[in-house]
Amino acid sequence: MNMKTEEIQKAIYNAFEPNIPATRYFYADCKEARGDSGLVKKIIKRLRNAENTNLHYLFTGHLGCGKSSELLHLAKIIKKETTFFPIYIDFEKYLDVQDTTLEDIFLGMISEVVRQYKDKFEFNFKIENYTLFKQIIGFFGDFSVKGEIGLPFDIAKLNIEKLRQNPNLRQQIREAINKDARKSLLSELNLIIFEIEKNLKRDTEFTKLIIIADSLEKIKRFEKDRILKEDENAEDEIASQKHLFLDKEEQLAGIVTNVIYTVPLFLYRSYGKQLTEAYGKNVFVLPMVKIHKRGKFDVPFEIGRKELIEIINLRLKNTETLLDDVFEPDALEYLLKYSGGHIRSLIRFVQEALLEVDELPINFASARKSVREEVRSFAASVRENYWEKLAKLELSANQQIENGDEDYSKMLESLAILEYVNGDDEERDDNVWYAVNPSIRLTIKFQEAVAKLQSSE
Repeated sequence: MNMKTEEIQKAIYNAFEPNIPATRYFYADCKEARGDSGLVKKIIKRLRNAENTNLHYLFTGHLGCGKSSELLHLAKIIKKETTFFPIYIDFEKYLDVQDTTLEDIFLGMISEVVRQYKDKFEFNFKIENYTLFKQIIGFFGDFSVKGEIGLPFDIAKLNIEKLRQNPNLRQQIREAINKDARKSLLSELNLIIFEIEKNLKRDTEFTKLIIIADSLEKIKRFEKDRILKEDENAEDEIASQKHLFLDKEEQLAGIVTNVIYTVPLFLYRSYGKQLTEAYGKNVFVLPMVKIHKRGKFDVPFEIGRKELIEIINLRLKNTETLLDDVFEPDALEYLLKYSGGHIRSLIRFVQEALLEVDELPINFASARKSVREEVRSFAASVRENYWEKLAKLELSANQQIENGDEDYSKMLESLAILEYVNGDDEERDDNVWYAVNPSIRLTIKFQEAVAKLQSSE
């Protein structure tokens, strides 16, 4: 392999990093293949129509389906086309997903709201108004705070991010917060928001904030000690998410500005009615990019196929290569089909396929190998009692799952089952449907379960 070829493959490999949300250069609007979900349009309309109301939204979808990319795009459009000032927060930087409390979330919000506001506008916050936050800053070292949150606040932000890796310090701060019931981080967050929005209206083209709280759906243990004390047999993740978004709804809705919270899809599909009652009709679901027709895995949905190819082309744009340079036609079709319209899987498959070839283009054999590890992972991790349920979904006429069945909820969370919208020849009001992850279709146990179910009918 010559040096130029090595450099090109390296550039393509790095362009297909699956764990980084798409930048504005890589963003593709896949709304047609997502059932015209219209997240941006719907949220902007609601913001404009609810002038005197603080709206709290829930945004959900499969892990890796493109939620962060959509939210970053939303923040860009809101800032450009409305009078709302967006604060996007990736809480993965702040939270240990195995050990999170509401105070951790509010602490991250305070840090990012002030930082992002100060990056854009000149405004000073009087530290004496935030006695609890000032006390928390004191845990991070010996530096003086004189009248304003200036450079010390920036230092505090960097240290607050480090709390994710320091459980002992987290515990000390939580004890300090809980010591005085008269003080709360929510109150101080709201005071900061009040000051900012007053300043926005007076001195800028903006009138109000909207906080976009991303990655909260990744929390696996929320107030873990309390939950396990109340129910020793509780499933950590389901119990934690239910406790956060339903039991703590009053506090989450107590933030005195507009907020978007990301929630796990399995929680919404299990407790959708309760969540809708708690947060109103402000729930947005981002489905998979539809890549095949409903119930017809071998019949491509051309709109979805073209949208996924657009995503690939955007990532190839700065690598001095074209689609035909990188993929043999049958290899590309295989990767599209077995991604199931799950964007992160597609990006990961491309990256893995690059490791299987010495020279471009990627051939069919390399494409198969890139999917094989996921097939083996599902074969080893799917619970035995799930295979029959997966086979039932595969053979069902309407491609639906059983409401309230925790097994299906867990399979949604693990991506064993993928959720789509539309795909029918005629429009329906109830147009949500489900399909078995294409990688599972390649496992021996799934094929045996389908054959067994067919023979018993």
